Amino acid sequence: MKRTELRQIVADTLEISPDDLDSAKDLTTIRTFDSVAILTLMISLDERAGVKLLPAEAQKLHFYGDIEKLAEGQGILLTD
Repeated sequence: MKRTELRQIVADTLEISPDDLDSAKDLTTIRTFDSVAILTLMISLDERAGVKLLPAEAQKLHFYGDIEKLAEGQGILLTD
């Protein structure tokens, strides 16, 4: 999966531009990053990218880079 595709999934869910996401982006500073967005993100990542995000993991999300690390930790190869 391309990094841009993963970034697009997250951006779509949070209703922001994918250009606003980089590995250091603090998700908690995004206006739309709330409990509903987290649940939607869990579903979107699973359905569109095959990334399983458990509730305990979702609570620990602070930076966009955490999502990339999670995907890579699940064996999803992220390419540029």
